[in-house]
Amino acid sequence: MQKYYDDLIASARKGGIYLLTALLLQVALVNLAYAQTRTVNGRVTSLDGGLPGVNVLEKGTNNAAITNSSGQYSIKVAEDAVLVFSYVGFLSESISVVGKSTLDVELKDDVKALGEVVVVGYGAQEKKTVTGSIVTVQGKTLEQTPAVSLSNSFAGRLPGLQALNRSGEPGSDVAQLLIRGKSTLGTSAASTAPLIVIDGVPGREGFDQIDPRDVESISILKDASASIYGARAANGVIIITTKRGASGKPSISYSFNQGFTTPTRIPDYADSETLARFQNDQLQAQGQAPRYTADQIQKFRDGSDPLNYPNTDWAKATLKNVSTQSRHSLSVRGGTDAVKYFVSGNYANQEGIFKNGINNYNVIGGRSNIDATITKNLKIGLDLSFQEQNRTFPGIVAADIVKSMWRNYPYLVDFYPNGLPGDGVERGDNPIVMASDKAGYRKSKTDIYQTRLSFDLNIPQVDGLGVDGFVAFDKNSEQIKEFNKPYSVYSYNATTNVYTANAARFYAQPQLTERLNYKSSLIGHLKLKYVKAFNNHKFNSFVAMEFADNRSNYFSAQRRNYISTAIDQLYAGGEANQVTDGSANDFTRKNFFGRINYDFKGKYLVDLNVRYDGSSAFPKDKRWGLFPGISVGWVASNESFLKNDFMNFLKFRFSWGKMGNDAIDPFQYLSTYSFTNGYFLGDGKVLNKGLNQNVAPNPNITWEVAKTTNAGLNAEFWDGLLGITLDVFKTRRSNILTARDASIPVYTGLKLPLENIGVVENKGFEIELSHRKAIGNFNYSIRPNMSFARNRIIDIDEPENVPEWQRRTGHNINSGLYLIPLGIYRTQEAIDNSPHIPNTMINDLQYKDVNGDGKIDNLDRIRLDKSSTPEIIFGTQIAVGYKNFDLGILLQGQSNAWRYYWFPQGLFGNVMQEMADNRPSADNPDSKYPNLTYDAAQVSAQTSEFWLKDASFLRLKNVEIGYVLPSGFLKKIGISGARLYVNGFNILTLDKLKWFDPEGDADRGSFYPQNKIFNAGFNITL
Repeated sequence: MQKYYDDLIASARKGGIYLLTALLLQVALVNLAYAQTRTVNGRVTSLDGGLPGVNVLEKGTNNAAITNSSGQYSIKVAEDAVLVFSYVGFLSESISVVGKSTLDVELKDDVKALGEVVVVGYGAQEKKTVTGSIVTVQGKTLEQTPAVSLSNSFAGRLPGLQALNRSGEPGSDVAQLLIRGKSTLGTSAASTAPLIVIDGVPGREGFDQIDPRDVESISILKDASASIYGARAANGVIIITTKRGASGKPSISYSFNQGFTTPTRIPDYADSETLARFQNDQLQAQGQAPRYTADQIQKFRDGSDPLNYPNTDWAKATLKNVSTQSRHSLSVRGGTDAVKYFVSGNYANQEGIFKNGINNYNVIGGRSNIDATITKNLKIGLDLSFQEQNRTFPGIVAADIVKSMWRNYPYLVDFYPNGLPGDGVERGDNPIVMASDKAGYRKSKTDIYQTRLSFDLNIPQVDGLGVDGFVAFDKNSEQIKEFNKPYSVYSYNATTNVYTANAARFYAQPQLTERLNYKSSLIGHLKLKYVKAFNNHKFNSFVAMEFADNRSNYFSAQRRNYISTAIDQLYAGGEANQVTDGSANDFTRKNFFGRINYDFKGKYLVDLNVRYDGSSAFPKDKRWGLFPGISVGWVASNESFLKNDFMNFLKFRFSWGKMGNDAIDPFQYLSTYSFTNGYFLGDGKVLNKGLNQNVAPNPNITWEVAKTTNAGLNAEFWDGLLGITLDVFKTRRSNILTARDASIPVYTGLKLPLENIGVVENKGFEIELSHRKAIGNFNYSIRPNMSFARNRIIDIDEPENVPEWQRRTGHNINSGLYLIPLGIYRTQEAIDNSPHIPNTMINDLQYKDVNGDGKIDNLDRIRLDKSSTPEIIFGTQIAVGYKNFDLGILLQGQSNAWRYYWFPQGLFGNVMQEMADNRPSADNPDSKYPNLTYDAAQVSAQTSEFWLKDASFLRLKNVEIGYVLPSGFLKKIGISGARLYVNGFNILTLDKLKWFDPEGDADRGSFYPQNKIFNAGFNITL
């Protein structure tokens, strides 16, 4: 047809009517072309499921579209068009649309090219040229986890990254993140936490509340690759990259999911009958009369008198069967060659698990990433984001509520028939009331605003030379309001039939505290870069400078003695004993750094970087530090003598780097003072506050230094049937801040400053395997991984008289001292013929006399390398696809982890059913447990290895089943793509502990239970 019209135009030219005829024919051609178009719909997939962000281009034109989050697309093209499907890391496909309105495409991995781009510090590299130990995960993968906190999506997916979920409390259920375990003696979260970088800006807050659907990718820098961040990189670096715009028509996506949560595990505590028998046994063993008669125990058993002889299941009475959570996400993505944009908004809500409780958390956020091409050589970007987090907690902390729930006797009433609350185990410890607003509330509102203005300038006069930079300003504010209210509980006298009100032990009068914490951060970054390729050589280099100014202000006020709880405002409180407080902080950093990346023939790779850091936290002569890093790689598979049919890729890597950790209290080199509580006479008439000098200053304080060595390899065989990534590492951390108090006698009264005297060594390895295959419409992939990291204290200040078996040197950072149990005494003769603790009874624990002095005391405790931080973590990701169905499974677990538990048993609190069933008794002379005593001073309650429990586990962490609706059906209702899915989180846990969730970290189980989530949702794209 086109040839026919071309011939007509040529004839018209010869006939002398060129202008008019040509114009008419061109108009006709345009109309004909418009009439001969069709809309093509389809889905682009890989072995891992739908591919978002694939570029779909009509060949020979600028007409393009991009796939949505499910891999679906829709594009209007000419009848005889050819569509080109392209995506980094995959082989491009060109397919004719003739006779087709639906076109599904599966892109194959570009195994030989391995062209996937990996985000590294201050840049990006092709995966095949990366020489550091870096692992990545795509935002699409993280969407499979229904947890609201982003960090809870990491566990089991990334070798070397520990994501330990210690609590399930809404708003506080973030995971503790550790890269390659712990390498420092610091106990605060900041001292061990990795550096978080969001869209190139280091140290940003609020990453846990980022919507996974806003995330493009996350990179974890574990070795010398992190040294480009210098004094903040010793704990590793996590780089989060959010989505940006792409050329094509606007793609509007909306996602919604509704989740239902329940605790992962609730321990089974004894009922009233069991506890009554148990307490009688306890008392008789101590030579006392039993507390309950057989008739009373019978009433507990048959429930004939529930008012006076109740059988309360406190967990069931306190906790809901099911709570809810939900999330909404809306985004628009698109643009032209001139302006590209990604704009999103999200809202998430979590309910607490307490009945009548006031636990609630919600977060609303928005993001706008805009990139504009101003000229051929100049691009600018403007990123804006905000979060508003709202938390509501009971006035009494969750740990106390949960502890009360486990401790309460089952023969106490939760609520009397007339609706009055029972008084609980100790002065008002009724967990149902404690979790309600009757005890007051704690509310917090956190606002996080983040901005980034960037530019990228290409200098045309010098090929490959450019300048880029950004200015980022963040502002965070947190408002906290805590209103503590007294409440009453009731006791019942069966003789007089009178209910007596008892004031709870927490607060005698209402008390209000308000706090305001404001923080701001200004970061400027300027970089001169040079990228050049010639012959077989490729250079990618830059030099940069950065400055950061961080400021904070804190204010608090408190009033007590409120007349009533009707008004929860400061002005309504009493003026006597009111308290105000405030502080401010100003902290700056300056940095100069650079990198040279060299690639020869794609075989020999070298990456050199260096950073010169300065921090106002340290004295002038200790303020600056040099942090170099080097990594090299050899792509052996590109050597002619190693080329073969089965090995697609083989790369060896080696790196060494020096990094720092400045997460300390700043200005310890200055003398500090504090006001005394008392007042002193000034001129004899006026009372003045006094000043006391605090810890002596340390003029030599500086940052910790970590020197890390890493050797690794990456390999792919048989076109993806087998993939291997292996890393072996060693980190030596020196200059660790610790006190020298251990070598100073206590009687001196001296309090010394922290000094850079500690040394810790951390060693381990990581391995990840992969296997994937496609058979017709069926495809699957399996990716197991395992990491091992073991730390040892090399040097720490310890008194010379500490026994060798109790010294910290040579042991794990979190090691503890424990008596070693030898068994349970079954006879008095065995007690009399062995060293023992005074007042030891039959069925008490027998301990090892370590120093052989004939007695058991604190000198017999041995330091054991057992802590709640696991040395081994592992996970397996499984992905299965068949036509429009997909299945994702994540297994996750840990080993070489232990948790110490101690419970005040029996007489001063309830006892777990399993312990009661296996306690010493006349019917159970060879009991599993010793005497379950009620006081830490009792023999069997001593801190011993007996109560140190294996916290290893294997967890079915995540399962998701999804279905992509057929595009033909969706087209009829004006939708370009839609996917339905159901998923679950923490579905099943296999472990030896059985009592509590093995990730919990409190010796009485007094942590808010972790969540098990069942979730359903959908996402649609217009």
